[in-house]
Amino acid sequence: MSHYQGRALSRPERHGREGGAGPLRQALRVLVVMLALGAVAMLPWKELRRRHAIVTDVRVKGVRYLDAARVRRASGVVEGQDLLSLDLAAVRRRVQADPRVARADVRHHGLRGIEIEVHERVPALVVTTGEPIEVDSTGVLLEPLQRGVVADVPLLTGVRSSDLEPGTRIRSEEMKRGLAWAAVLSDNALRLSGQVSELDVSESRTTRLVLMNGIRVVGPAWPVSLRQLSGLRATLLDLQRKGMMPGEVDVRIPNQVIVRDTQPTELVSVDQPHSI
Repeated sequence: MSHYQGRALSRPERHGREGGAGPLRQALRVLVVMLALGAVAMLPWKELRRRHAIVTDVRVKGVRYLDAARVRRASGVVEGQDLLSLDLAAVRRRVQADPRVARADVRHHGLRGIEIEVHERVPALVVTTGEPIEVDSTGVLLEPLQRGVVADVPLLTGVRSSDLEPGTRIRSEEMKRGLAWAAVLSDNALRLSGQVSELDVSESRTTRLVLMNGIRVVGPAWPVSLRQLSGLRATLLDLQRKGMMPGEVDVRIPNQVIVRDTQPTELVSVDQPHSI
């Protein structure tokens, strides 16, 4: 019977003296570490931090109506500020305190930069609080960018908005109705939003629209279907091609657009229904 006699089972031979220079090497290592720590401790850390650990760039992204300089001022971050002590969460809260800002993201950019990304509230309607003021799609009053200057969006009447501060959200039923109409009219397929100058929700069962050309549209309290509004748009285009100027158009009856002539000199017949 053969026996395995390979070298794998044999213990390796040791060469030289075991751990000959161990204590000396250990002492040298300790000495090097102590010298390094001493050198680090002698560095002018405050001066280095003051010169190099500072904000060198503040970038603002996402602004549409707001000015980037306004966002930087609201953030409180300036070039030369101590980068290590900067509280990004506090910077975000300061930016979001602006009524025109829905959300803000603040992050480091590069080695010494700060980037502020703003998500603005977009004007959906204009109401009056002694003077015109915009509201976004959730009913929040927006601080005017410039006195007397508002976005080109419909005026909403019939909503109480006096004595309210920017940043306040109007939660009334009338505001919800107005915003619902604004949302439907802004559908890209309809292309009706730019034609509406006023939305009147002062009546509980009826919403009245005034178009840019003076035509009045009578609808139910809450928005009609996209199909009904598409019929309204088609009817208005047809009347325009025929040189007719109706005084009022009624879309309260499903699948019908009723044209009423309040101007005797026009050629539109009274209560003329247009089927959809």
